Amino acid sequence: MTAQRTLCLLLTLVMIAAGDLKATAQRLVTDISQEIVELRYDFAGTSLLLFGAISPPARKGAQVDLVIGISGPVRPMMVRRKAQIGGVWINRDSARVDAAPAYYALASTRPLAEITSSRTLAALSIGPGHLPFAVEGTPTPGEASAFRAGFVRNMEKKGLYRFGEGTVELREGTLFRTDIRLPATVPEGVYNGQVILFVDGMAATTRDIAINVEKTGLERMIHTLSRERPLIYGLMSVLIALLAGWGASLMSRK
Repeated sequence: MTAQRTLCLLLTLVMIAAGDLKATAQRLVTDISQEIVELRYDFAGTSLLLFGAISPPARKGAQVDLVIGISGPVRPMMVRRKAQIGGVWINRDSARVDAAPAYYALASTRPLAEITSSRTLAALSIGPGHLPFAVEGTPTPGEASAFRAGFVRNMEKKGLYRFGEGTVELREGTLFRTDIRLPATVPEGVYNGQVILFVDGMAATTRDIAINVEKTGLERMIHTLSRERPLIYGLMSVLIALLAGWGASLMSRK
């Protein structure tokens, strides 16, 4: 009987301890200024404000960091390497990038190397060197790494990949905010984001967010027509071109 009472007491203590841990565990409360981005004819890019709070605050003296990643729709793309032949630069080698995000933005409170280990970053697919896409059509791993780095550089130049280490503002270890920039060339689709809370270098909790980037109005109608009714779209394009040429010829005669 004593053994049974002892076992019950131990189980009760374990349950109480688990409840205490659950009660004191941090959670993220996040929001974004705009969940739907409309791509109109005059769209020139926009900035989204992502903000939130850590509740409850981490224990006193703990190192608190946040890493935010926003990833756009994935698609296969080509990357090419130029070579100088006879004094002229031409595209010589190429490789296929399989299922790479068409947009990627990273923001953090500090440089990633100061927040956590490279192994943790790789496990969470955080940072330019750990994005989850493969390079195909290269003979050696070294060539694949070179093409991968070149692809990331090209996307950075286009403004479609952004790495903002140290751009998350954290106040009193509780409130945070950062800006997410979407360029004018941002593609349509669903953008998935993740906010990761690190406490003393360990991932403590995460919060998912979603952003819809979509064409609206006339742009949406034209896009849908070109995808779902390509024959009608082609005929309309030819007709509009003919009418435009005819109108221009009339104006020139006057």
